[in-house]
Amino acid sequence: MPNEDFLTEEESYKGHNIKIYFDEDAESPRDWDNICVIHTAHNNYSIGDEDHSTRESIEEARKEAEKSGGICLDLYLYDHSGITISLTPFSCHWDSGRVGFVHIPRQKMLEEFSKKRWTPQLKEKALEIAKAEVETLDYYVTNQAYGYVIEDKDGEEVDSCWGYIGEMQYVLKEAKSIVDNIVKEVVEV
Repeated sequence: MPNEDFLTEEESYKGHNIKIYFDEDAESPRDWDNICVIHTAHNNYSIGDEDHSTRESIEEARKEAEKSGGICLDLYLYDHSGITISLTPFSCHWDSGRVGFVHIPRQKMLEEFSKKRWTPQLKEKALEIAKAEVETLDYYVTNQAYGYVIEDKDGEEVDSCWGYIGEMQYVLKEAKSIVDNIVKEVVEV
């Protein structure tokens, strides 16, 4: 049974009770199959794929990444009562700054999309992927990882799923779709 301290939302829907919880054991999206490689250097946080101990080592890694081809984008971190990351700088110069870079390897993009040439369209796709991967990682580092439990009218668990990273409303929508299917199956029987 999930820890009730992590309950964030509860809603009755079509005779069922949907509970949305923070997923305190969510897997980092950097453990998934990603195209980008995120390099970071920070004394307090390990958020990338490649952690560097010094500014010099991260700059050297960037030079190597640029030589290998693809695209390198600056990665920024804002640290104030929690952290958030972005591909664009934050306005607060006291609590934010460049923390590393995101490398979108050219060869990986060519292989992933079965292309022979590094076209402007493929470069645009690479930028979209980088943005999506950083956005997903930002959801993770800002503790926006959830799971749901669906209970029937008697309080018995009929379904659950964990590991959603992103906006909580998406998780609620997914849980409602499961309830819709449960209700539909009952009607069809």
